[in-house]
Amino acid sequence: MRDDRRRALWADGVLAGVTAIWGTTFVVNRLVLESAPPLLYLTLRFALAAAVLAFLARGRAVTPGLRRDGALVGVFLGLSIACQVVGQLFTSASKTAFITGLSVPLVPVVSFLATRKIPSPSNVAGLLLAAVGFGVFSWPTGARGLEPGDFLVLTTAVIYSWIIFFVGESAPRHDTRRYAAGQIFYAALTVGAARLLLSPFLAKGGTFLAAEARPLPATGGFLLAVLWMTLIATVVCFIAQTWAQARMPAVHAAILFALEPVWTALFAWVVLGERMTRRDWAGAGLILLGIVVSEWPARG
Repeated sequence: MRDDRRRALWADGVLAGVTAIWGTTFVVNRLVLESAPPLLYLTLRFALAAAVLAFLARGRAVTPGLRRDGALVGVFLGLSIACQVVGQLFTSASKTAFITGLSVPLVPVVSFLATRKIPSPSNVAGLLLAAVGFGVFSWPTGARGLEPGDFLVLTTAVIYSWIIFFVGESAPRHDTRRYAAGQIFYAALTVGAARLLLSPFLAKGGTFLAAEARPLPATGGFLLAVLWMTLIATVVCFIAQTWAQARMPAVHAAILFALEPVWTALFAWVVLGERMTRRDWAGAGLILLGIVVSEWPARG
């Protein structure tokens, strides 16, 4: 029993670390998208990450359904992140964080629709607290309704709630490295195919098309950003996420994913000099309370 608790806490710690790294990506992506084409940048990031993961996965067991599950997650992952990055061209970062965070309360909905398994009262309470925390923490003061990019980011939230659920269900069946490599390979194919289909239309203008028509920057800063997003935010994080989600329920994983905006605020304070307001601290507190409420009965 004690060993089970130790393994569960390790999995929680690993997934919390993943959210910390993802918290840095908002800052990195904001800087990159000032000069880089969104889809071409994502294609480069995923293609390099897929190559590294394929190298790390060589010789690992190929389990039944591995390619199918990797393709399913990879295609939806590529679509969701592409929608999020493109959506950021049309809406604020704070609204993007909030709308993406809607994937947290959507996970038990997806779980119920797929398995008819009703979440425990503690999970429901924790998810509600985390969802309210997202609202308090991330929704901008004086927001005037949905902007065009909000619909794209909402698509990201819906898709990612399914990804959290499906990875939690399928990860125990597969080798962690093989499964992560398949996901990122198909994500690269998806984003790359979307970029290829758009190529004939890049000269026609428009905010997104104009941004996508830009060349990749040839700067040291861009290279460092790509290496960070490839090796750390993709290779390390997707191996770690797949390993951790194989050891916990999808709904519990969703609660831990709620830590991401807290980390984002911390890194924005350190790197950009931003300060958290009282409302920010209140929202962060509700998110952490949601984690404790969800964790206490299940692991205590």
